[in-house]
Amino acid sequence: MKLKLVPRIFLFQALLFSSIYLYALPSIPNTSAFFIDLNTLPIYVHLGFNQRLISSVPDTNDTAWQVFPPTPEGPRIVRYLEIDGIPKKKFLSITTYKPIETTFVIPFMVNTKTLTGIVPGLHLASIGDNWEIYLNGTLIKSELHLNSTGSITSHRSYRDVYLPINPDLFVDGQNIIAFRIIGEPTNTPVGFFFSQPYVITDYTSIEASNNDVWKFALCAIYIFIGLYHIVLYLFRLQDRYNLFYGFFSIDLGLYFFARIHTVYQFIPDSVLLMKLEFITLYMVMPSVSAFIETLSINKTRWGTRIMAMYCGILSLGTIFSSLAFAHDLLKIWQYSALFIVFYIFGYAVLWDFFSTAFRRWKRTAQVNNHSGFGGQIWHDLIKTPLGNVAIGASILFATALFDILDSIFFLTDAVLSRYGLFIFTIGSALILANRYGFLFKQLNYANVNLEERINDLSVAKATAERNERKYRSLFNGTKDPIALLDKDFRFKECNGAGIDYFNLEGVDLSYTSEKTPKLTDLLYEDQREHISLAERFESIRERLLTSKQIVEVQAQMRSPLGEFKSCSLRMESIKTSDELEILVRVIPDIQNELVHAFIEGRERFEIENTLTAADEISRHICINLGKYMPQEDANFAMVCVREIIINAIEHGNLEITFDEKSKAQRERRYFEFLQERKDVPQYKDRRVQVEYSITPQRALFRVTDEGKGFDHRTFLKRVANPSPEILEHGRGLFMTLAAFDRVVYNDKGNQVTLEKRFTVKT
Repeated sequence: MKLKLVPRIFLFQALLFSSIYLYALPSIPNTSAFFIDLNTLPIYVHLGFNQRLISSVPDTNDTAWQVFPPTPEGPRIVRYLEIDGIPKKKFLSITTYKPIETTFVIPFMVNTKTLTGIVPGLHLASIGDNWEIYLNGTLIKSELHLNSTGSITSHRSYRDVYLPINPDLFVDGQNIIAFRIIGEPTNTPVGFFFSQPYVITDYTSIEASNNDVWKFALCAIYIFIGLYHIVLYLFRLQDRYNLFYGFFSIDLGLYFFARIHTVYQFIPDSVLLMKLEFITLYMVMPSVSAFIETLSINKTRWGTRIMAMYCGILSLGTIFSSLAFAHDLLKIWQYSALFIVFYIFGYAVLWDFFSTAFRRWKRTAQVNNHSGFGGQIWHDLIKTPLGNVAIGASILFATALFDILDSIFFLTDAVLSRYGLFIFTIGSALILANRYGFLFKQLNYANVNLEERINDLSVAKATAERNERKYRSLFNGTKDPIALLDKDFRFKECNGAGIDYFNLEGVDLSYTSEKTPKLTDLLYEDQREHISLAERFESIRERLLTSKQIVEVQAQMRSPLGEFKSCSLRMESIKTSDELEILVRVIPDIQNELVHAFIEGRERFEIENTLTAADEISRHICINLGKYMPQEDANFAMVCVREIIINAIEHGNLEITFDEKSKAQRERRYFEFLQERKDVPQYKDRRVQVEYSITPQRALFRVTDEGKGFDHRTFLKRVANPSPEILEHGRGLFMTLAAFDRVVYNDKGNQVTLEKRFTVKT
């Protein structure tokens, strides 16, 4: 991607996530006939708890009950901090109190006819610390974790609590939902600490509104991107912006992970979660500031270092203090965060951007460039990394400013900055990718120059060594492929036919190294043999080294297109002035003479799951194609048929995925993996059926496997516009579509029919 596209990416993400944000605001749609908004009803609060308090409507004349009426706006917060008679904590006080028990009651009316055909459910935006929920005196959910002395052993201040309710618990008319809450009175998240939603409605709607898949995926993306850039930093330590960007992205992923409902399944104690949330929140801004500064000026300023130390102190205080004290530290950060945000955005971003743009404008003005300062700003904004960062930082600044004000005054818990941070994070990743693309081009240019010089030296050295080679006339006087190998079967020299046959064009054979290919690397290993290819050639080497006799072996040579060429290898040992070498002459197999007499034929085979069987059967059924089409086209058709049979073996019978195949090939153990897969009881008895029919008018091939099949319609569409992944593993089908006139799959996708029509000669 070119750098000038990055601002468009920022703009596209901004539009996309602004629409997502409007959809994702915390609300439950009022689409059911059964919908009760608890925020529109008064909440009655009583210190202490007993069964009598939750079984009847509170007496408004009883002064022991405190009433919290609905606010004109609808949303409200009812925490211990708002309840009379509960101790109030002084700011930064380390005094702790014993847990206090309270009862919250909300009466509401129900028409039981509206419950027909639905499963009712309850959704609470928040509740804490330890709690129980009752409906008409019946316990429906308990999260009490107390020891014998009444102290809390595990905290449960949760966001987005939702659960289904037995519809039989509702009565027609007056109902009562009650909450028993136990918590340390000075802790902020005790009671209902977020404003909305608090509803009773269709549980299906509640579940749909609390789907965490997108949020969890967002966290995974952040963490993956962060780890990736830390790995980049380890390979290139001078690019410190990768390190800080990696810390920033991982920190962001952990912060958002600590805020989603799914996290309670992994870390049920809310105190640990809140401390993790606070610490990751504190460290976001220092890592952002360090990333921006190292990207623009390749160092961090004292302002960023002081900011990091300040946030580090807050983090340490959060770890070793009570939750109430940690909330006081959070308030300190909330008010100071405004100054931090203005420092990052105003100084590290805007000041650096405009000052750099001004210096560039002054330099261009000296060479009679008449473009104005505004034009220079626009140019830098679009085409420089710092300008691109300024675009993303502006979006992030606006969303972060809203969230800081929201955490102090509005208390909606909207967290609009999650979308601004996503735009900034992904956009910055694109900027770094473009930067690495530029560095890679420069490095590649330097490597090309270096390789040219090395090649010049290698050619000169190779020319001198070739003059001393023996058997020069043998190399130049025959059209048979001939090669000279060392005792480990590494290539040292080839004649022209050998270079073509072994596909060694461009391979430097002037000196032997560990990177020089071996003959055994180019051979196909027959998996049905009890002796491996390495063991077989180890025995051949011993015979060549200990005797003067010629050794002739049958082999199959790989080619660039994937087919295999059968041949004989005549090998003999040669003693040169340097060391013992091996001379190899290739004798290709002669074409079957039956082809000239062939008219038509049809056969059916059932083969085992080996690549050798695929090779042999494809060669057998396609050998007569040369009768009715050019031999080059017939060979290509054979390659395609072989690829289709191999697909039936690998992806059909053995159910090997593309990822599994890629991994095994990267580890250079694909044949071992194939053998292991064949021995699995589920696959070992599966076979591939191969049928063919050839007449003077057309050739028909049908391949059937015993696998589960695949979605061939979608795959054929992807093949029409192939990606690198398709070209890596889907080349068989890609070539087959080009080679045959008709390619038809059955509905299941485990049988394919290939048809090739011949041009009728008149």
